[in-house]
Amino acid sequence: MSTNQESLSSCGVRWLLTDEERTSIATLLAVEEPTISHISGNIMNRARTTCTGCGKHSRLDDMVHNAVEAGIHSSAFVLNVLVNGPHAKSPAHGLRCSRCDSEYEGLWSWHEDTHIWTT
Repeated sequence: MSTNQESLSSCGVRWLLTDEERTSIATLLAVEEPTISHISGNIMNRARTTCTGCGKHSRLDDMVHNAVEAGIHSSAFVLNVLVNGPHAKSPAHGLRCSRCDSEYEGLWSWHEDTHIWTT
């Protein structure tokens, strides 16, 4: 299985959004897929990793699931960040698998050089 990511010269890792991931995010945010169809990926501080519980690679839909399902952010807020890019540096935090709820190892955050993810 491809990990759908690429290392950037700025030391971040671009997670390339898959169709499956996009569908999952649209469902989580209760929006039509065309609303987020222009999003090609996001820039993270580290490479994707594999869930020790179910084998799924860490994905942007895990972050969306964690934020919305835990009530950390509203769907509208998350959608705004996805469409317009991060507005500020975000603290690193734990990440749980949206499929089996196992915790991925380590801490996760957007890359410090925040910019629109559609490029």
